[in-house]
Amino acid sequence: MDTERGFFAVLLAVALYVSTLVVRPFFTYVALALLLAYTLFPLQRRLAPRIGPRKSAVVLMVASTFLFVLPLVLLLQVVVRQALAAIETFQSTDVQGEIALVRQLLIDSVGIDPFDYVDQTLQEVAGVVQSGAGRVLQEATGFLGGVSKVMLGLTIFGFVLYYLLVGGEETVAWFREVTPLPADVQDELLAQLDRLTYAVLVTTLVIAVVQAVLTGLALLVLGFSNVLFWTVVAVVLGILPLVGSMFIWVPAALYLISVGRFVGGAALLVYGFGLVNLTDNYLRPVIGGRSANLNPAILVLGIFGGLTVFGVMGIFVGPIVLGFTRAIVAVAAREYA
Repeated sequence: MDTERGFFAVLLAVALYVSTLVVRPFFTYVALALLLAYTLFPLQRRLAPRIGPRKSAVVLMVASTFLFVLPLVLLLQVVVRQALAAIETFQSTDVQGEIALVRQLLIDSVGIDPFDYVDQTLQEVAGVVQSGAGRVLQEATGFLGGVSKVMLGLTIFGFVLYYLLVGGEETVAWFREVTPLPADVQDELLAQLDRLTYAVLVTTLVIAVVQAVLTGLALLVLGFSNVLFWTVVAVVLGILPLVGSMFIWVPAALYLISVGRFVGGAALLVYGFGLVNLTDNYLRPVIGGRSANLNPAILVLGIFGGLTVFGVMGIFVGPIVLGFTRAIVAVAAREYA
C-alpha cells in the first residue's frame, strides 16, 4: 500500500509539473479569465435560470465586449493622441524652465531634491513593471505555427471564461470533493479566497478609478490640458501602492505655485490631501465590506512580486496568492499543529 501511494504521489507530482509547463505560456490569459469569471459570476447565477447557463454565458461575454473592450479601444485612441501632445508640450523650452523653477523651489524649501528621489522610485517601479510586462510583450511578439500567440491567448481566454461561467459551481463542487479536508475547513478557505479576490480585484480597481476621476476633474477645473491622458495615468498609478495618483496632482500643484498661481496650487494640495487621499480610507471599508484586511506589507510585496513573476496580471494575482497562503498557514497551525 505504501509503494502504491508513493508511486501515485510521484505520478501526481509529474502530472502537475507538466500541466504547469503547458499553462505557463498563457498564464496571463488564464488569470484574466479567472478574475473576469469571478466578477461576472453573480450575474451568471441570476441569468442562467431564465435562459440557460450556456446562453447566459454567451450573453455576458458579448455584453462585456461591447461595454468594456470597445469603449476601451476608443479611449486608448484619445489617450495616445493626448500623450503625444503632452510629450511635445513637455519638450518645449518654457515648460522645462517652469519645471526647473519648481525643482529649485523644493530644494530651497525642503533642503533636498525630491525630484531625484521620485526619479529613483519611478525607475525602480518601472524596472519591476518592465520585467513583469516583458512576459506579456514576449507573448505578443511570438508566433507558434504561423499563428500569433496573442490570438491563441485570446482564444484560450474565451474558452476558459465561457466554461468557467457555464460550469463554475460544478468546478467548485469537484474541488471540494477531491480535497481531503473537512467541510468546515473547506468552507473557511473558500470564504477567505472569496474575500481576498473581492478585496484585491474590485476594491483596488474602484478606488484607483475614483481617485483618478477626482484628480482629472481638478486638473480640468484648473485649466490643465490633456486631462484624459493624465486621468488614465492616475488610474495606473492608483493601482500601485506607495505611488498613487498623488504623483499627478502634487507636481501639478507645485507647478501652479511656481508660475504664480498660489491659490490654485494651494487649493489643489488641500483637495488632494483632504479628498483624493481620504477616499481610500472611506471607500475601502464601504466597497470592500467583505475585505480580507490584507496587511499593507503583504499587499505591497504581492503586487510588485507578482509583477515580476506573473507579468501584468501579477498586480492582482500576487496579493491573492500571499493572502491565501497566510490563510492556509493559519488553518494548518490551528487544525493540524
